[in-house]
Order: sequence, then structure tokens, then C-alpha cells
Amino acid sequence: MGEGLLSQATRLGPVHLKVTDIPAALTVWRDTLGLEPIGENDATAALGAGGRTLIVLHAGAQTPLPQKSRDLFHVAIHVTTRRDLAHAAARLKASGLRYSAQDHLVSESLYVSDPSGNGIEICFDTPERFLRREVSAEGRVALIATDGSTHSGLEPLDVPGLLRDLGNSGHVEPRMAADAFIGHIHMRARTPEALMQFYVGVLGFKPHIQSRTFGMFDCGTERRAHMIAFNIWARDELREPPPNAAGLDHFTVELASAEQLDAVGSRLNVADVSVKKIEGAIEAADPEGNRLRLVVQGE
Repeated sequence: MGEGLLSQATRLGPVHLKVTDIPAALTVWRDTLGLEPIGENDATAALGAGGRTLIVLHAGAQTPLPQKSRDLFHVAIHVTTRRDLAHAAARLKASGLRYSAQDHLVSESLYVSDPSGNGIEICFDTPERFLRREVSAEGRVALIATDGSTHSGLEPLDVPGLLRDLGNSGHVEPRMAADAFIGHIHMRARTPEALMQFYVGVLGFKPHIQSRTFGMFDCGTERRAHMIAFNIWARDELREPPPNAAGLDHFTVELASAEQLDAVGSRLNVADVSVKKIEGAIEAADPEGNRLRLVVQGE
């Protein structure tokens, strides 16, 4: 591990989202996606898988997050088998909700939003299909498969073919797989270069795609290259979210050790980033105001 680089054991923890109505949001997060309720009161609802909290909904937003607002694009819950993704697709199909599905070559993904406009991705990683990434002199990105074929990474996913993975029994699991986890978080951005300087240069993530032509910037670790992403696809149509809109409240980065947390804290101090330290955690905001909480795993 290079000096200042986060351990490959670094992972994302619970993502906290603002919603206009918790019961309405639960019809998607709990009833359709299948996350298990972990705790609920008048102000929040925690949901997860395998007893671990993945998503916390916060009441109080006054308006849904409009499309093309700078803020959350989606939070991605990753499953570990294609059959688990097929169960998620079957639940979405049965729900009647509008959803989409894409084949990114490196992954297969389902997309839906909750009633507050918070974007959601259910993702199954398929790194074995990917050979290499090519970037042209003009900055265009192409993905090359192991069979030599070229992909944009934005092809539609064959959902009927995916559903065939469930066989003929007709049984659909009502709950998200117990080993599902928060794999990445993706925001719409104005200044992706400044954001990457924060996440890479200060926090210590490893850069991955950095392309204005493709319109996406992301970073991660040696183990998971795509953990925090920003896109500029809205271009000139991007708008600031209205006051009191739904969207991201904050997300959690779980570090491998107290030493790594201290090192990140020192780098934040050197970079003159305002932080708040509470109960062994560090809270900060990136250059566009996206809030994050840094903690040590297991604490």
C-alpha cells in the first residue's frame, strides 16, 4: 500500500438518505427491494441485510429530489450472485414500478428510484468478462471483453435472460440476500476534478476513470476500483437541489484501523478541511457539500 493510500479493506457503510415520507419510501426499499427492517421511529427507518444496516431513511424532506440536481445519482447495493440479481429483477417486475436495466460489462445492474427521487442501483459484479479499458486520444472510453468484443458499458441488460436463472419453480425470494452490501455511491457533480482531489489527494482513494469526454470520474481501492463516483452527464442542465429537498444526508466510509482514521484526520487538517470529531468518528464534507462520516470498521 502506497503512502497515503487507503487500505484495500476500506469499505462503504450505511448510507443515510432524506425522504419526504418514510412509509412511502418503505414500499420500495423494504417491500420491493427486500431490505429487512432493523429499526424505525418517527424520524428514521434503518434497513439492511443479514442484520447489517445498509440504508437509513430520514424524514423531513419537503420535496423530492428533482432529476438533474447536483446531489445523489444513486446508491448501489451489490449482490454476490447472479441469481440474487434475478430475484431482485423479479421483485421489481412484480411491483409495477418503472425500472431500467443495463449491462456495464464489468457488472449487471437494475435501476429504480424511491418516491423521493433517491436513485437506487442493484448491482452484480462480473469482472471475469472484462479484459481491459481503452481510452482514445479524444478521451473516449471503450471496454474490451475477454472475447475481444468492444462495449460502451451502457448496453441494455437482457432481463428475460436474467430471469431464466430462477428456473421454472416460480419462487421469488422476498428478501435481499443476506450478504448484500453497499458497493458504491454515485453523485451528480459540477467540479469533478476538485472532488477527485479531495477523495484521492486527501482521503487516499485510488483513482480509476477520469474522463470529461465520458463524463464520469471515480475512485476506490485496489480491491474495489469503483466505490465513489461523480458524473457530469447533465452538463449545463445541472441545477442545485431546492432547499429541504430529498437526497443524500451523508454516507459512511469504514476504514481498516484507527491508525488509518488518524492519518486521514491529519490529511484533512493539512488540507484545511473543516471536520467534526464525534465518538471515534470524523465527519466532513467534500468540496460540493456531500457529507461523509469516517469510522473504523467494527466500531
